[in-house]
Order: sequence, then C-alpha cells, then structure tokens
Amino acid sequence: MTTHAGAILFSKSQRNLVSEDEPSPLYYQLYSLIKGYILDGTFHLGEKLPSEKELADGFNVSRITVKRAVNELAAEDLVQRGRGKGTHVIYKYTPKPVEAPLLGVLEEINSIAQNSVAEVLDCRVVVPPQSIRTEFYLGNNDSLFHLVRKRERAGAFFGYFDSWSAGIDKPEDPGIFISQSRHQYFRESGMQVSHINQTLSAVAATEAIAAHLQVPTGFPLLSLVRRSYYQDDDREMLVDYLAALYNTELFQYQMDLKLD
Repeated sequence: MTTHAGAILFSKSQRNLVSEDEPSPLYYQLYSLIKGYILDGTFHLGEKLPSEKELADGFNVSRITVKRAVNELAAEDLVQRGRGKGTHVIYKYTPKPVEAPLLGVLEEINSIAQNSVAEVLDCRVVVPPQSIRTEFYLGNNDSLFHLVRKRERAGAFFGYFDSWSAGIDKPEDPGIFISQSRHQYFRESGMQVSHINQTLSAVAATEAIAAHLQVPTGFPLLSLVRRSYYQDDDREMLVDYLAALYNTELFQYQMDLKLD
C-alpha cells in the first residue's frame, strides 16, 4: 500500500523535479526533495518513507541513486534506517512564530475598534488574580487596570476581550471604550510598547462566555493572547495582557505579510 509520503513523492509534478536534464546529480535532487518535505513538516516525525525500490521505480532512477540520497538524509539525522523496518522520519518539525511589523499589529487593533461597537462589562483598577500577578511579577497587593468588553458588528457579538494593564488609571468615562480602541487611551496615558507577542489557539466556550457571545456551551472559539512589553534599559517589562475569544463563524484573524 502506498504511504502518505509516497502519494506526495510520486505525484507527476514531484517526479518531474528529479531529472537528468538538471545540472545537479540525481541523488542530490532526490535528497533535496525529501529533505524539504521533512523540514517543513509535510513528512512528520515517525512517518515511514517509501522503500528504496518504490523510490527507484517512482522516480525512474537506480537503487544506488536512492541509497545515496537516503544515506545523506540519515547522515543529517533526518531519517533512521532499520533492517526489516524501513526508513522513518526522526526529525521533529516545530512551527516557527509568524513575525510581523509592530505597526501592522497596531493597525489591526485599530481596525477592529473602528469597524465594531463594544459593550463594556467591567472597567476598574483592582488587584488581579494570582495568574495575572505572576505574568506581571506583582506583589499580592499591587493593582492593575482591568477592562472587559465584548464587541459586536451587524447586531452579532463576535469577540470577548479581557485585559489587564500596568500604569493605567480608570478613565472618568468608561464609555470611551465603546467606539475607540484601548490603545488610543493607553497612548494618551503615556504607555509605550516596543514588543508584542501573540499566541493563537482554539478553545471551547465556557458557559459564561457562551452566554456573552450567544453561542452554545462548548462552541469552538479562536483564542488570542496578546502580551505587550516595554523595553526599559536592559529589562523588558510586561505592560498589557489581553485575552481575546472570537466566534469563528463571525470573525477571521488574517495577517497580510510581505516577504523581503
């Protein structure tokens, strides 16, 4: 039976990538093709590669060519060969964080605020729970500015936002957060940000969040945790922590990156 790896390698477009018309040796072309799939995670840890005979027949090359290509992969600790067990991928692919200009992240924040309306659920300066104190390295009695909102567009709530911020006072009118982003108020309050870290994942809606977003309990939500930092000499300090939950039927998080 043809493996998943074989199905990819033996497609017509892939077979054409290994050709005597190319200047590099056939073994190197085959080695480079398989290596690329291992490094980008297409062939995952533990996956079995096609046999030497299958590779030779599939790419119309000799067994010697295949053997040399696989030996090169093994020499780089990308695959492991076992007598009677075949060749398996031993490289573990780890996704790299997507890097985007800070300006692009701030533009995205403002765009969400400009194209939706918020309902303010909580707005006060208060001692945060232990998990948040740990994030900010705070003492037991230290306070942060806490803001909780949910946003709607076209009559439907698409996001729930729970944030904690350092060095920010409660505004005289919490209603300012209905139509403007937090960051506009933060800039006016003197907050400076030099580095933003974002983590995206998927979670199930709790009963409380489901009620706010008007979805069933357990409904799949997009979770975004955004940590904003300020560089103070040689020390980086967390100044803002945002946990956002999005209804995946009403919201898509899109990044448009330009490659150099």
